[in-house]
Amino acid sequence: MNKILMTAAVLLLSACGFHLKGMGGTARTLPYPAWHIQNASVMQKALENALRRADGKPVSAAEAQMTLHIKNIETRQDIYTITRAALVNEYLLTLRVEAQAMRNGEPVGEPMTILVNRTMDYNDSEVLGKQEESETIWAEMRADAADQIVRRLTFLKAY
Repeated sequence: MNKILMTAAVLLLSACGFHLKGMGGTARTLPYPAWHIQNASVMQKALENALRRADGKPVSAAEAQMTLHIKNIETRQDIYTITRAALVNEYLLTLRVEAQAMRNGEPVGEPMTILVNRTMDYNDSEVLGKQEESETIWAEMRADAADQIVRRLTFLKAY
C-alpha cells in the first residue's frame, strides 16, 4: 500500500511541473550575452557562475555590452533564538545585495535589492565545526543572491 501511495505522489508531483531547485535553469534568456561585473568582491565568482548558467558570458569592461554594478553587499549575523539558560541556540544570517544594470554608464531598469536569510543552529561545544558550516552557508547564500540577480536581469529589455 505504501509503495502505491509513494508512486502516486511522485506521479502527481511530476505531472504538475514540480522541479527541484536548480534543476530547471532560467526560463528566459539574458537580453545581452556579454556582461561585465563591477565591484562584486566576494560575489564575483557566484555572479560569474550564475551568468554562465543563464548563457551569459562574463567579460572585461571593454568587451561588455552591459555592466552589472554591485552598489553594496551587507552581511549580518544576529541571534535568532536562545535557550532557557540564556545561551545562543540559533543565529540568523542575512545577506543584502544592492545592484544596478548599466549600459554606457546609464542605469537600465530599476535598482535591485536582494535579501537572503538563513538560520544556523549553534552549540558552544562545536565551535570549529560551526565555523566551517557558517562559511558553507554564506557561500550558498551568495550563490542564491547571484541567481536571483541574474533571474531579474533576464527581464530587462534589449535596446
